[in-house]
Amino acid sequence: MLRNFLSVSTALLLLCGVSSATDTPTRAWQQRLKVEIPLPVPEVELAAANPFVAQVDGIPRLKASTPPAKTNVAGRAVVAAYVTNQGECSGAVPLDIPFPGLVSSLISGVRDSKWIPAHTGDIPRSSWVVLEMNVESRVKEATIIHQEFAFPDPGSPPAAIEPSLPPPSGRLLALRAAPHSELSSLAKPKRIRFRAPSGERTVSFQSLVHITPEGRCDRYVPLIPNTGLNRWFSGFLATWRMDPPSDDGQPTDAWLVYTARIRLKFSSFSSTSARVLSDRSYPPARDEP
Repeated sequence: MLRNFLSVSTALLLLCGVSSATDTPTRAWQQRLKVEIPLPVPEVELAAANPFVAQVDGIPRLKASTPPAKTNVAGRAVVAAYVTNQGECSGAVPLDIPFPGLVSSLISGVRDSKWIPAHTGDIPRSSWVVLEMNVESRVKEATIIHQEFAFPDPGSPPAAIEPSLPPPSGRLLALRAAPHSELSSLAKPKRIRFRAPSGERTVSFQSLVHITPEGRCDRYVPLIPNTGLNRWFSGFLATWRMDPPSDDGQPTDAWLVYTARIRLKFSSFSSTSARVLSDRSYPPARDEP
């Protein structure tokens, strides 16, 4: 036993001796150079500023524009529907409307549809379900009622204006609904058809518009999200001819706030497809007894 211990000790000593003779030792201070030590930097609060603000001589003048006509438009409508365990829709709540003036027709179309109720195993359950529908129409004519340009507020960044949608009624909020976590299958429509009549609607637009040194609008940031009219509105902006923005008399680019009220003549609205959004749920859900 002692002999084996001495043999191992001798081998270790020889190994250490060879290593010290051939390798350059690494000192502790050299190793510590690789350690990153964070410094206690205090927080700095920056004042709100608008990155769209630029120094220009004045608001450029819009010389010419042509509102597009006979333009197909499409958007996505999202609605939460309460479907009973008997497969009837007791009511609906709009969550996203692509065109103005569709709330009443949309809710009626969802409520009058035939549904397959949600299930937990073989047991039908009353529940909320979120439905997405693609809605199409056509802008036949357009008339500018009022429009104006302004400089962005230099003191604060721009913010989108959320559309005003009707809240759910107290009756709907009081209904008992099974939570998604208890359901093995969600409610879904057997057949759904949404239609709204043609007619004129006055639409409010507000956007940040970028004007190039050549006096053209090449991009925009919507502040009022008329999502179904993006194609029509971008086509309208592409027709603009403006005096170019200038800085000390030299052409430059600039962002402006464009606000307008435009009367649009639509053809009838109709849904082309619908699907249940399995990754979304509507909040007022309580356990069903």
